[in-house]
Amino acid sequence: MALRFRRSLKIAPGIRLNLGSKSASVRVGGRAAGISAGTSGTRISGGIPGTGLSVTKKLAAKSAKAEARELNRKGFGVLSWIGAVIVLICIAAVLATVGF
Repeated sequence: MALRFRRSLKIAPGIRLNLGSKSASVRVGGRAAGISAGTSGTRISGGIPGTGLSVTKKLAAKSAKAEARELNRKGFGVLSWIGAVIVLICIAAVLATVGF
């Protein structure tokens, strides 16, 4: 039998800290779309609330520039960069409060 642990804390509107037994992440965005950065990598996701339909894409570290260019062509460039900056600020704030 496996024991699982998961805790999600709301830091600010649209910003959540997710803690698990083996990983941690910060998510910026709502139910419809968002970006998540954590110990298992960075993911961008979107969905239609209430329908169960969603899509998630893992952003590979070696091709992050290519992903950024593709998202920029689709009109998501500014949103993803703002989200990434907010995620980094949140991670720094959480680490500062924990005492790292």
